[in-house]
Amino acid sequence: MKCSEHAISDHSGAARPPNSPEAGQLAKLVDLGIALSAEHDRSALHQRILQAARDFTNADGGSLYLLNEDESELHFRIMENDTLQRYVDDGDQQQYPFPPVPLFRADGSPNHENIASHVALSGESINIADAYAAGGFDFSGTRRFDAATGYRSQSFLTVPLKSSRGRVLGVLQLINARRDDGTVVPFDPAIEPLITALASQSAVALENRRLMQSQRDLIDSFVHILAQGIDAKSPHTGAHCERVPVLVKMLAQAAVNQEEGPFGGFRLSDQELYELDLAAWLHDIGKIVTPEHVVEKATKLETIYNRIHEIRTRFEVMLRDAEIDMLRRQLAGDDKTQCQADFDARRDELHQQFELVAQCNIGSENIDLKTIVDIRDIATQNWQRNFDRTAGLSWAESSRISPEEAATLSQPGPEPLLSDRPDQVYSHINKGEIYNLSIPRGTLTPEERTIINNHVVLTQDMLAQLPFPSGLQNVPVIAGNHHEKMDGSGYPCGLKGDQMGTLEKILVIADIFEALTAVDRPYKKPKMLSESIDLLGTMRDQGKIDSDLFELFLTSGAYRDYGDTYLRPDQRDDVDIKRYIRR
Repeated sequence: MKCSEHAISDHSGAARPPNSPEAGQLAKLVDLGIALSAEHDRSALHQRILQAARDFTNADGGSLYLLNEDESELHFRIMENDTLQRYVDDGDQQQYPFPPVPLFRADGSPNHENIASHVALSGESINIADAYAAGGFDFSGTRRFDAATGYRSQSFLTVPLKSSRGRVLGVLQLINARRDDGTVVPFDPAIEPLITALASQSAVALENRRLMQSQRDLIDSFVHILAQGIDAKSPHTGAHCERVPVLVKMLAQAAVNQEEGPFGGFRLSDQELYELDLAAWLHDIGKIVTPEHVVEKATKLETIYNRIHEIRTRFEVMLRDAEIDMLRRQLAGDDKTQCQADFDARRDELHQQFELVAQCNIGSENIDLKTIVDIRDIATQNWQRNFDRTAGLSWAESSRISPEEAATLSQPGPEPLLSDRPDQVYSHINKGEIYNLSIPRGTLTPEERTIINNHVVLTQDMLAQLPFPSGLQNVPVIAGNHHEKMDGSGYPCGLKGDQMGTLEKILVIADIFEALTAVDRPYKKPKMLSESIDLLGTMRDQGKIDSDLFELFLTSGAYRDYGDTYLRPDQRDDVDIKRYIRR
């Protein structure tokens, strides 16, 4: 089926529209090409393409269809019609459904009956003077549309959008060319080269935008995979890297929406919002190289496993030794009642001592100096080792024991109940049992805390090596400053409020709030919503977080919206935000 079979040859009734190709129109086409190449908003680009084509041809209406990814269908993107006073884009599909146009029938044969699919398949333009009089195409859908709206679809100009490589990306269809007085006429063939050139420019702009979008999609996918990998590495951080961006977006949008007050003039472009979103997703990327057993250290004695089980076994051994000693004394003729009383006292003492060690190991409460002294007293007790302690060690473990010490440890002998041995200090971490049990607060030693904190430095270093394009160059700074505080007490740089931007301060609050409300931290119970807000309020009062952003977080309802979606029902209690509002 050739294009000439469907073109109407009789254009005697056609009057050249006032926009026939002239030097001024060519200049306008050039300007339009520049404008199309600079337009990055998808909907705006579609509208520019269709409106320009209608302006050139004085068309009453038109529509734009683009091929889907597997090039099997034309998908509706935008429709305009002056007479019907209708503008519809693909976001209005529920109100005005435009089904996809298949390029192939169910049996796989090409669909040349529909004019739009024919143009997409053939790559040739079709100019029809009157759809009701033309043959070769199925205009039943057009007739139904006219019957439903009272419109009269007459002249059609359907043009393929071809890229510079000749690939068809979509179809531009114009309806009802008009004279200046509004009379509908056929589309002048003389205008077709201009519309073809416009369609070609449009295709290039669309292809460039698709390329940019595909690059962005690739970056987003890579970033999300990295964040998911960090969360998966440590189940105890749960979906932290995924939830912080949600909070960041909520708070940033609340700042943009505020018409009066501290953020009345605050604005963010789409590019700046995207930059902030990337920074939020990448803020913990440094944890990729943080030792897993440090990130997941739920108790003071935990390394790869919780060593409280090993210490409990030693207590069990000492209790059995005490029982054996009692039985031996009884067999030797000592007073049985006294022997039993001594054993009972020793048993109670060991139970009390293990209970203290076990409680200290949890790290949920601060411990005082007296408790630390008690731990050291408990550690001085000995139990009898009867097996070679150097047997079964890896090369790395053996290398940390001197030859002299190995000779002693290979023979039976006494060992302290708790120990701080030289071979327990390696990889910049002291794993001594007494040392770790003496941690005054939490479960991390100062060295481990430094390693955890260094994930921010690593985040900054890793992101600084990436060649972020213009518009994304602040990602390393925003992501790397999420542990800074307004009073300079944060890390790693000790920045103060006037040294931080609004976007960094937003990320600081989002990071803290997510950690407070998280239900998957092994070292703490999930906090109630009111508790979390109260802690944030305390930090605000201490000058650690931005007061205006904190109040906006409350007054905008962002805290509640997040809680309704991501917190457990038993966490979502009432919050009296009036307590925290200063203005």
